[in-house]
Parts: sequence; structure tokens; C-alpha cells
Amino acid sequence: MKLTLRVNLLLTAVFVLALVVVVTVAYRFTADGPLQAVQVQRLVIALVASLAFVFLVLFSVINSVLRKRVLKPVAQVKRMADETAEGNLSLPDIKVTGEDEIADMQRAFNGMRRSMVRIVQISKKLQAKVKAQD
Repeated sequence: MKLTLRVNLLLTAVFVLALVVVVTVAYRFTADGPLQAVQVQRLVIALVASLAFVFLVLFSVINSVLRKRVLKPVAQVKRMADETAEGNLSLPDIKVTGEDEIADMQRAFNGMRRSMVRIVQISKKLQAKVKAQD
């Protein structure tokens, strides 16, 4: 499952949860008859506090997932790109796990780096042939 789809499903779940809370509060208003101002104030405070807690937990989970699934692999690709740019072509391929966009980027980078290694090897062979002919 692609990362963007997972994030969308998670946000949809949060929306549904918030909707359930609002419907529950609305039902409470109509089921018990008119509420006193103090009761309404307490309900609003509880609702806001509950939603704040849910969004805090959700933010923490999304932050953790993004750090693990996006930021770490992108930093790894960047380090490998820097090493390759410095001429270090002996690095192993990046270990690819998953089927999301980040994994696609890692596979593409591995393919590009292998192609660069082949081009450099061919270039060295051609240079050696030219030197041998002189």
C-alpha cells in the first residue's frame, strides 16, 4: 500500500472519530433535554480536550511514521548520492524494503548508481585501449 494512501486512510479515520464525538454530544443535548450553561461549558471543554488529545496522539504517530518511512530513507539516499558524487563507486546497494514511493526512489537510485559504475568501467577500458594504441 502506498504511503500517501495510508496517510489518507489515517486522516479519514480521524475525521470519522471526530464526527462520532460530535454526534454523541449532539445526541446528549437532545436526549436529556435542555442543558444548563455550566453543563454545556463542561461538555465543550471535555470535547475540546478530547479532540486535542486525539490530535496530539495522531500527530505523534504520524511524526514517528514519517521519520521512519520517509526521512530516514531519504537521508540514506542523500548520503549515498554524496559518496557517489565524491567518486566512491564501491558502495553496496541501498537495502530496499516496501513498495511505496520511497522504495521506488531507492530502487531508481540503485539502478542509476549501477549504471554509473558500468559507464566508468567502460570508460576506463576505452582509455586503456587508446593508451595501448599510442
